[in-house]
Formats: sequence, structure tokens, C-alpha cells
Amino acid sequence: MIFTTGIFAVFLAVVLPVYWLLPARPRKVFLAVAGMVFYFYSYPLHLLLVLVMTAATYVIAVGILRVRETGGAPRSAEDGGLNEAPAAEWPGLLAKILVALGICLAAGVLGYFKYWKMVVATLNGISRHLHRGAVFPQPEILVPLAISFFTFEFIHFLVDVYQGKIPREKIGFLDYLLFIFFFPTLVSGPIKRYQGFREQSEAMPGFRFDDLLDGARRVILGLAQKFILADTAGQFTGALAAPDQVAARVLILAVYAYSLKIYFDFAGYSDMAIGLARMLGFRVPENFDRPYFQPDIAAFWRHWHMSLSTWIRDYLYIPLGGNRRGFGRTLFNLVAAFAICGLWHGSAWNFVVWGLWHGLGMAGYRIWRRCFGDRLPRGGVLLRAVNVFITFHFVTAGWILFASPSIGSALITFQKIIGAIWRVL
Repeated sequence: MIFTTGIFAVFLAVVLPVYWLLPARPRKVFLAVAGMVFYFYSYPLHLLLVLVMTAATYVIAVGILRVRETGGAPRSAEDGGLNEAPAAEWPGLLAKILVALGICLAAGVLGYFKYWKMVVATLNGISRHLHRGAVFPQPEILVPLAISFFTFEFIHFLVDVYQGKIPREKIGFLDYLLFIFFFPTLVSGPIKRYQGFREQSEAMPGFRFDDLLDGARRVILGLAQKFILADTAGQFTGALAAPDQVAARVLILAVYAYSLKIYFDFAGYSDMAIGLARMLGFRVPENFDRPYFQPDIAAFWRHWHMSLSTWIRDYLYIPLGGNRRGFGRTLFNLVAAFAICGLWHGSAWNFVVWGLWHGLGMAGYRIWRRCFGDRLPRGGVLLRAVNVFITFHFVTAGWILFASPSIGSALITFQKIIGAIWRVL
């Protein structure tokens, strides 16, 4: 079910009044069930998959906590003379095994449904290049709705439990079920954190007319961004699908239009999600804050899809080592984290290259700051405007990789646009 469809309008018209007429505890159950109905409409069997994953990750999280509470492992070697770790080390070791199991389970499900076709297509492409024909049959796999967002929230929950950020008394299955199936954020985020969400769901928020009104305004703003701005800009982006058939000036228009389309699409859906959550009495994270007006690529990522950016930082970049292992390793970690971020956006190599584009941009910015940052004079409005112009066009050039159907198509677009600019200069 998508926010911009008629069936969702009917769904919301039924859910919203019933939700607010119920007492607090039944409202929590009702909202969780409503989220499952919302998801069931997309593809019923996938609801079963997500329910199993929700139960599995919850059980693993509880297992991590119990292992640490009870000491949870053999305390001495039995017959056979095995060299076992000291008893004090076992809880930590078992907890680490459990969290790794949970992460592998979540990532494995995502990998199968979203990336297995890409793996097979890549292997077959290599085989054909070697003149051996296709090796594997291309699988027909229907990707579950929002599987990437589910995976991020599963992994966040498991890691934060493992790191002790979520205590045992704060974990309840109903709260976790509602956290996963909270329908305003289910399709396209923002990516929530369990701790903040659970503080709200513990007692369930009370009705406030101001929340209902402010949420409705935010939903209307999101709809306007989607239907008026994003869809209008989208009418000019078709050339990116077949760049060999159009002139360079048409491609330039298409690239600028796509920059507007993708922003208003993403920001519009985020505004709808934030507004719907507000209408239910919940606050969820903001996701966009004028990203195209930022003076450098690091600032852009602090203002673009902010819930994703912070997730990448906390659960990819920092675990890879962050900036704690020397400058060279920091640059590698940035590029690796953004490459994975690109792959998360889509199961094709052009998305990986788009991630590398931004990773290399972030690495280049770090090098620039290290070499020249303290030596550069502080600029005023004019210098900031120049920096915003450069950053916007770096991001816009990256959208060519994101929007193109293949890397080859993206290269044609780059070639034509660069050729046109060169002729003008």
C-alpha cells in the first residue's frame, strides 16, 4: 500500500478514528495490527516473512540479554580435555555469536530477495563475455515491500541490544512489533531508532487536536511535493533512459529535472510519513533539511536523508573503524560505507558506482580539509554561494549514475554533456 493511492485514503479514513476512540493499550495492539494489514495488501506471503524475521530478531535480542544475565555457557571443560575459554569470557563470546547470527539472518534475507538476481546477472554477464553463454537461469524473485528499511531497523535493534543501549526492561514484544510495523514509516522511512520510539509507545500518546492538524498539514505538503513538483519535474527526465537518442541540451535539462524530482519525491514521502505519525500522536525523525543549499559534500549528507546518513555512520562507518585508525583507513572507511549505501539503494552496479562517487567525494573533501582547511581565509556570502554551486553540481552529476539504467548509459550521458560544455568553453 502506497500513501498516494486511493486505497490508502480509505485505509486511513477507517484507521484514524478507530485508533483515537480506543483506550491506550488496545490502541497499541490496533496500531500494530493496522500496520500488518497495511503490509498485507502489498503481497500477503511477504507479511509472513517479515513476521518471522521480527520474531526471530526479538528472540535473538532476548537471548543476548539472558546470556549476559546468567553467564550462559559451560564453565569448565568436560570429558575430552577441550581447551575452553574462561567462564567470564563465555557470556561475551555467546552474545557476539548471537548478534552476528541475527545480523547475518537479516542481511541474508535482504541479499536473497534484493541482490540474488543481480549476482546471477553479473555471473552470466561474465560468462557471456568469455563466450560461454549464460551459466545460471535468471531467478524470478518478487522483492518484499520496504525490505531494506526493515533490515536497517532489525540490525539497529540487535546491535543496540548487544551494545547495552537497550536494557532488558525496555524490551517488550508488542512494543517491538509496533516499532517494526508502524505504517507511516514502513514504506520509505524515516529510519527510526527503537529507544525513542519505545518511549512514545510505552504509554501511547494522548489525543491533541494540534497534532492532528499539524500532521494533516505536513501530509498535504508532502502530497504537493510529490504530485505538483516531483511529477512535473519527472516529465523531463525520460531522456536519461536513452541518452544515445537525444541531444546534449535535452540531457542537461533531464539531469537538472531529475535532481528536483528525486528530492521532492523523497522529501515528499518523508513529509507524508512524518505527518501521518504526528496525526497518530508520534514524533519520528526529520529526514531532509535544505540539502541542496549546503556548502560541501559532508554538509549535504548531514542534511539529505538524515535518518539514513546517521544509520550509515553508526552501523557501517564507525564499526569499520571510523576515523580511529589513521587517516588512510578513514578514507577507505568512507568509500566503503558509501559503496554499501549505494548498493542499498538499488540492486545494480550503477548504484554501487553512485555510492563510490559520493564516497570518493567525501574522501576528497577530507583530504582538502586536511591539506588546506586551516590555511583558507574565512569567506562571506559570495564564497558560500560558490561552494553551494559546486556541491550542488557534484551531487547532480552523481544523479546521472543513479538515474541511468546502466553504467554504459550513464557514460554516454556524461560524454555528451561534457562534450557540449567543452564546445561552449
